[in-house]
Amino acid sequence: MFNLHGEKFRVGLAIAAFFGSTFSVFAEIEPLIMPAPFEAVPAEKVKSAVEQIKPPVEQVKSPVEQVKLKDSETTDGKPFVLPIPSDLLKNKSKPTDELVPPPIAPPISIIPGDKDNVLKNSIAKPVSEIKTVETGVTAGSIESKDATSEYLESERNGKSYKLEGLFMTGEYLLVKPRRDAFDFAITSSDRLGVINGNLNSLDWETRSAFRVGLGYQFADGWDASVNYFYLHSDASSSLAAPNGGALYATLTNNTFDDVSTASALGNLDMNVIDIDVGRTYRAADNLNFRFTGGGRVTWIEQQFSAIYNGGTLGAVNDFVSSPVNFTGAGLTAGGEGTYALNKHFGLYARGKVALLSGTFNNNLTETNGNGATTFYNISNKYHEVVPVLETGVGAVLTKDHMHFKVGYELYNYFNMVDSLDFQSLSFGKASRRLSDLSLEALSIQFGLTF
Repeated sequence: MFNLHGEKFRVGLAIAAFFGSTFSVFAEIEPLIMPAPFEAVPAEKVKSAVEQIKPPVEQVKSPVEQVKLKDSETTDGKPFVLPIPSDLLKNKSKPTDELVPPPIAPPISIIPGDKDNVLKNSIAKPVSEIKTVETGVTAGSIESKDATSEYLESERNGKSYKLEGLFMTGEYLLVKPRRDAFDFAITSSDRLGVINGNLNSLDWETRSAFRVGLGYQFADGWDASVNYFYLHSDASSSLAAPNGGALYATLTNNTFDDVSTASALGNLDMNVIDIDVGRTYRAADNLNFRFTGGGRVTWIEQQFSAIYNGGTLGAVNDFVSSPVNFTGAGLTAGGEGTYALNKHFGLYARGKVALLSGTFNNNLTETNGNGATTFYNISNKYHEVVPVLETGVGAVLTKDHMHFKVGYELYNYFNMVDSLDFQSLSFGKASRRLSDLSLEALSIQFGLTF
């Protein structure tokens, strides 16, 4: 009976050990090691064995933190621990009742040259109220184009008086033209033997001229323009033989020598077209240089004639005509330096050279008796290269999209006067009267940029 019960007890222990092992597998812990049958195991050893099999949760090394749930405990009186993954616990910011939006950074300044970031204290400032650091010009004001085109562009290419864009210029010139070989008579206080007097020549009058131009100023400093210049002037003079003296004709050719009266007339007509391409370079903070190259087309007509009467041989409206006409074209090169004293006022100096290849058409005609008798009627046509030199200085004033220039200028056309003459008794010995043609001018220019 005892043995039977002992067998049943061992069978029960085996079954309990089987289910304990199975449960430990599902619980991912090692199964309990059963002591030998019929051996009593003290409670302290059993507790020590359980602690060795599964250490306390607080000793387990795990990337989790423990959170104690309110009013939750296990049956053994210890708090219930809920493991929380670490990636959910990284945000440790203190919860607030309302969300605070992140601060809005000020926009980056869009104004060129805004080194001090004038927008750093404003978030949505209207563009019309923004002022550049360099000029202090409001973007929406009338001087905005001046600030962006004149001043800022001048930082790269020098301070130019022309703004970027299409421009027109109108120029008024008060011109004094001059030439030599313009004489027509000699007055002498002695009648016979000795010529004691003055050589009398024509002198062109100071006249108004004009120049108009059309061009375009590019942002990179290049510009292109077309200019047209026109001048007309004339001169006239009349002389009579002085009392006790004599009057000698200088344009007659081996015909009449002394005369009683002499009258002369001269006209000048100039037409000049320049086509230029220029480039502006900045040399210093307030100094720039503009260099140009291009072409020129020119028509210049000079009329010169005289009428003589009386004298020893009795001239009757002896008419002498010696015109010089030139038509030519060639290349030009020039430069202009501008020094800005301030934003609106500066000084300039300019120079230009040209070589014109053209044709001269000269004539020499002399008739007497109101055209009844012809002494000379000679034509001369030839090709020549004429050098030209121009220079000028002045001041320039700018305001918004306008500019004003006032200057003093000089022009010289070398050997532009080349007329026929006969100074010997031989009709086959022709000579020439040579001279330059020069202009002295006061210039006032107005320019407008669109």
